[in-house]
Amino acid sequence: MRQLYIISIDHRSLSCVDRQQFVLDKTNRDILHAYMKYALGVYGAVLLSTCNRIEIYYEAELDISNQIIEKWSTLAKVENTELLKKIVTITGNESCIEYLLQLSAGIKSAIFGDDQILHQLKKAFETSRSKDSLSTLLERAYQCVMKFHKEVCNKTTFRNNSVSLAYHSLKSIYTHIPKASIKHKSMLVIGAGDMAAQIVKYLPKFSMGHVSIMNRTNSKAISLVKGTNVEVVPFEKVDCTNYDIVISCIDQGRNMLDHESNLAYYIDLSAYGSENRGLACPHILLGELQSVLSDSVKNRISSLSAIAFLLRSAAKSYLDWAGSWWQRNERNEIAA
Repeated sequence: MRQLYIISIDHRSLSCVDRQQFVLDKTNRDILHAYMKYALGVYGAVLLSTCNRIEIYYEAELDISNQIIEKWSTLAKVENTELLKKIVTITGNESCIEYLLQLSAGIKSAIFGDDQILHQLKKAFETSRSKDSLSTLLERAYQCVMKFHKEVCNKTTFRNNSVSLAYHSLKSIYTHIPKASIKHKSMLVIGAGDMAAQIVKYLPKFSMGHVSIMNRTNSKAISLVKGTNVEVVPFEKVDCTNYDIVISCIDQGRNMLDHESNLAYYIDLSAYGSENRGLACPHILLGELQSVLSDSVKNRISSLSAIAFLLRSAAKSYLDWAGSWWQRNERNEIAA
């Protein structure tokens, strides 16, 4: 019987440094995807990689998580058996759909109620669809997650207060630069990943004067800011005399700054940029931003009972559909 399975590494099971060892580049992600599809015969698979978690969702008739973990660790060149023991596996449609629903709401995020995870999940599922790897159970799970999100927005106050790191990082600028003068300031965003995408998304709310972005892969930056007024600049050392504000969304952004004392404000949103190390300008780091979100988190916790009701309803709907789908398949096979 076909079932959903999840393999997970997140902020609760492994430290940031340890999780980094399991990150695969695009080539190796494609190799792992192909191995699961053609060597192990999975019906579909979704690979999610964020700063707080690396997860694989797959549909198969048998639990082959150990084989997938072995291939994954080989590609990542992880040989530490103690780290491998900390990888979490989840088996079965009921447990997996409940996990995905909780994850989409940010209940399992490092920042409770994190808004960004839904965008990251959506991107991971759409990538899988583009590879023709979004199988029946996974496709329905994705639809269930998106419907659940709409109900949460329409029937609860859970999403009323943003807990997006990107939004609050931009909002924190006002503590150092008067709101009225923001339109005369220039800002540089380093990186073009999910966090940078969120920064670009929220920019229209802050009326920044001139915004530039740079990324190691120039085409990715161009694609990200298409249709906006954000300028793409070459990926190189940053002369801070040319900018008032710099936001780093990559691990080594701090090392790219020259004359950082000239900055009016520096924001580091990378998990590896959380150490102060004597910054010579006003700044805020990831850990400080997370603490700023506490009030919004409290507001969301007050909505948990309503969320739990909607989650149970969504999970039941998915399981009822999966049961009837499986019965139809069995009847068709017998008839054939």
